Amino acid sequence: MNFSLKPVFVGWITLLAQLPLQLFLTFWAAAFFGGITSALLQNFGEDFEPETFFTGTPFAFFGALAFFGVPFIAYVGKRLNYSHTEYRFFDDHLELEEGFFSINKKVVRYSDVKEITLHKGFLQRSCGLGTVYLATLATGSSPESNSFRAFGFGNISASGVSIRDIREPDTEYGKIRRVVNPRS
Repeated sequence: MNFSLKPVFVGWITLLAQLPLQLFLTFWAAAFFGGITSALLQNFGEDFEPETFFTGTPFAFFGALAFFGVPFIAYVGKRLNYSHTEYRFFDDHLELEEGFFSINKKVVRYSDVKEITLHKGFLQRSCGLGTVYLATLATGSSPESNSFRAFGFGNISASGVSIRDIREPDTEYGKIRRVVNPRS
């Protein structure tokens, strides 16, 4: 083995990245489940008083559950996934093992790699991180198209390899380019 890389987990980036989904699900869960619960209480509750129908208790309960539950699941899921992820670079291939909820293993021969891309998003740059993407002929979609890949969910058989959230991305990008294509 030449070298290996592990992703770096940064909790505040995880929480900030899922904020739009968190807010959407907070309002949706409050309206949907709070509304259903209120309707059930109104129709089936023996001591239910109509003037307390819109007190907001069911709405607030389900909204708070989503507001705190979504980031908790995102934080724990991504942390567990990253703790079980490793990219091992050999002379002629890359082996990756990732996931906690579902385990994905993949071997990519360097001869199959057609393009190597370095991506450093705004939040990644603030922590000195980046993502190196190795595209193969089997690449069917962008590495960012599946929001749940960070948790270990997703099919990695028909895609390239995203080496996510690595330290010193410029240096590692150069090392990866040299090991994949020694003539570059």
